Amino acid sequence: MTPRLSVVAPAYNAADTLGYCLDSLLAQEMRDMEVLVVDDGSTDSTLALAEAYAAKDARVRVFGFARNRGVSEARNHGLEQARGAYIGFCDADDWVAPGMFAALLRAVEDNDAQVSFCAVIKEYPSGPVEVSLPWPDGTVLDIAAIRNDLAPRMVALDFDGEALPLSGYTPRNLFAREVLEGVSFRADIHYAEDLLFIMEALLRARRAVVVGAPLYHYRFHGGSTTQRYSPHVPASQYASQAALTQLFARHGLAGALAHRMAIRARRNVLTAVVNLCLAGNPYRAFRRVGVIRELLRSPEARAAFRGVGLGALARREPKQALKYALIRLRWATPLMLLYSYVYKSR
Repeated sequence: MTPRLSVVAPAYNAADTLGYCLDSLLAQEMRDMEVLVVDDGSTDSTLALAEAYAAKDARVRVFGFARNRGVSEARNHGLEQARGAYIGFCDADDWVAPGMFAALLRAVEDNDAQVSFCAVIKEYPSGPVEVSLPWPDGTVLDIAAIRNDLAPRMVALDFDGEALPLSGYTPRNLFAREVLEGVSFRADIHYAEDLLFIMEALLRARRAVVVGAPLYHYRFHGGSTTQRYSPHVPASQYASQAALTQLFARHGLAGALAHRMAIRARRNVLTAVVNLCLAGNPYRAFRRVGVIRELLRSPEARAAFRGVGLGALARREPKQALKYALIRLRWATPLMLLYSYVYKSR
């Protein structure tokens, strides 16, 4: 039987969390689904655990890479193998609420839509935090609303500040296969790779539907990608920014999104500074200052902050204005101290 839904679950050294993830997927209110676990060259028992689940439940299909190739290639392999008319994702250290995919599927089918998405719960060691959506449950976004409301909210807020834009996080979404034809994750983008993929799919869709309930549980822990140093920042960010710029130009959105893309460019620089101070970074404090200074002298960083006034931002969000001022002045030492010993996460 051809499954109606395929859920792609990339996994790397996830033996401690994969079982909980798969239990949540297999408990969904759907039999006509498949779960594709793509083991990305794990060195622990992830692959054996996935194969044990496959031996017990025919809905689980397992694929393995001989070496670690990154989450983008793992997801792409799952996409290539998926047989469902609808495609979803779940990361191996996260889990889904009961009925999540039934709700997402019902939303797209009832509204002749090609994408649906839900709210999320961020699971921190200190406790869960619900991240709601800015539209009521059941809101249908047509082509104009996708271009003029949804896409801008995902790129950046319309002002500089500490608050985050609407999360470009792949697993909160369900996609009709038709909008993913020819769309894949960029293998050369190893950090924040989701937004470009989602945006390409959304700009092909006729409608997207909001499921207001928080149904996806996004686990934050010491080993989370966003909480540890990544050698792929900022190169992946700059590549993603360039690709988004080209995508928006093809769809006639370059002018409309220029302001938000400029804000996103500044946030990229700040994220790159923070990355150099996260756990797992290879630099001692003195060398870290030098690397931050080199980053702030880069053409990308200079361009992002050229001509930006901070007066209004200082009145509205003084903490963010201080960070931006330090970046503009290229004061690497206070930035290193701030993010190494005061703020220790993105």
